[in-house]
Amino acid sequence: MTFKENALGKLGALSKAALGLVIFVCLEYAVFSAFAYCNVDMQVYRGAYNFAVSAVTIAMMLIIHKISSRPGDPLIKLKKVKPDQAVCLVIIALGMLGFVTFYISVADMISDYLESMKDAMEEYRESVDRYSDTPQQIIPLWDSILYIVTISFIVPVAEEMIFRGVVFGYLRKGFGPVASVLLCAVGFGIMHGISVHIGYALACGIIIASCYYLTDSLVAPVLLHMIFNVFGSGVAYVFALDCVNIPAPVAHSILQGINIVSLLFMPIAVLAFAFLIHIKRKEDGKKVVEEYKATHTPAVEEEDPFTNEDAEAIETDSPESEEKA
Repeated sequence: MTFKENALGKLGALSKAALGLVIFVCLEYAVFSAFAYCNVDMQVYRGAYNFAVSAVTIAMMLIIHKISSRPGDPLIKLKKVKPDQAVCLVIIALGMLGFVTFYISVADMISDYLESMKDAMEEYRESVDRYSDTPQQIIPLWDSILYIVTISFIVPVAEEMIFRGVVFGYLRKGFGPVASVLLCAVGFGIMHGISVHIGYALACGIIIASCYYLTDSLVAPVLLHMIFNVFGSGVAYVFALDCVNIPAPVAHSILQGINIVSLLFMPIAVLAFAFLIHIKRKEDGKKVVEEYKATHTPAVEEEDPFTNEDAEAIETDSPESEEKA
């Protein structure tokens, strides 16, 4: 491949990945406009809004996958995840949650000395707290439940189909795995906001994209994202519901316990990630051996049409054999 062809390939991969993000932004704006046109308060019905954006996004990413996939080369890979890989992914997800807990704790300590960081942390907490601007009493219970279900299970599917499915899928066609992971993570970080979010979103984006590459299955990042969202946000929102009526000290103790456990999982997550790398190398080695055997198998010799019996018959009918007789 010439330099020009290589450059055009990289440019094409970047353009298609960027187009995928643009389509996502346009879809979100279209849903926003539809809700605004219908005079629906998106602060009160945020659960319905997030569900609508996620559902439309998943549908569109499936269409892009269908259009861009080729026989033997799907845009979004859905290889079966093995049990040992699934265990590693659960551990990595908990370790990733521990990293974010540590990150936020450090940012909190820094905010005690920097006014700008203090403002950023206040803005961050308002953005992740649904009830900071809208009292829970005016939000329908069904929408609160839909919000919890959506951020825990549906948003992870939508975001992974965008970033690891479509964006990473296009990038890996023009770049190596390392560059594709980093570029995908940068897009993931930026889309989560240029604030406190971007630091941990960038790190999490690298981890999630790497796990997708190591498993060749979108199931891996979806599983990671779901576990992270369930224990990072979903459980807290369930405890915050008035109808659940869990005493504040009990809820606080459980959430603190989750944070402590996730911090303890950080070093174990490093080992689990290393094991995923080991599995990937082992599988790649098997593929190389199988390809070598397929291309270097000696051709089977064709059977001689003449059998020993035929040879004896010819020898019997020959003139020499008649003379001997």
